[in-house]
Amino acid sequence: MVKTLIMAGGIGERLWPVSVKKRPKQFHKFGSNKTMIEETIERMEELTDETIIITTREQYPLMQYYLPLFPSENVIFEPMRRNTAPAIALGSSRFSPEDTMVIVPADHVIRDKENFLKTLRTAIRFAESHESLVTIGITPTHPYTGYGYIERGNVVDENDEVYAVKKFHEKPDYETAQQYFRSGRFLWNSGMFVWRKSVFDSELSENFPDLFSVICEIKDRPEEIEEIYERLPKISIDYGLMERSSRVVTVQGNFYWNDIGSWDAVYDLLIKDKNGN
Repeated sequence: MVKTLIMAGGIGERLWPVSVKKRPKQFHKFGSNKTMIEETIERMEELTDETIIITTREQYPLMQYYLPLFPSENVIFEPMRRNTAPAIALGSSRFSPEDTMVIVPADHVIRDKENFLKTLRTAIRFAESHESLVTIGITPTHPYTGYGYIERGNVVDENDEVYAVKKFHEKPDYETAQQYFRSGRFLWNSGMFVWRKSVFDSELSENFPDLFSVICEIKDRPEEIEEIYERLPKISIDYGLMERSSRVVTVQGNFYWNDIGSWDAVYDLLIKDKNGN
């Protein structure tokens, strides 16, 4: 089966005072009559067989309010925030080895849904037929310093714009962002991933064995999840796994994507006059 894991436990502190602990940005509306988490669920329903959400207990009342029909049995609670590597690893425990996992954040704005779905279907097909960790890279529309970048390597599949990943790059300064943009070899790092659960387990055990062993402990002793999970470092999936693995590829996405990670990103969404106001 193909299943979605939605990461919905973040706070979005860079959008203070709109995004706060009591109501993070995924529960806000940006250019839509629905919250971002509602839109995320609807997009993924067209693509996968089942959706699972990982969040925190303190955010669950918001989920119940905005998503009253979402099945409670498909919600996983992260005991405390430990960034994306532990969250994804914990969420993966609800998937079978033969499942294909599609991991997406709950707080991104995506337009041109047709091209988004086409890109994700390409990633799913590739993940199902290869021992690879697939990440989605977005074609940049301008030099931007607010995103990390993926440097493309050689073409793996010309027909579907699948490339080996040469390197992940941190958010650049403006001059470097201009160089990235002009080169045509750099993509925005979207934080969306696709892989088979069995491949993820294998790569995690090889490249981040400490995290893998903790998740195994939690499976064996679920009643001790808080004490066990607290031992984990706060680390992103990029640092924890993707930069360490030799099996990473990227599918290039050509659709509007915005992570609403700053007020500049919010401004990009707004309809403007000829003076940019």
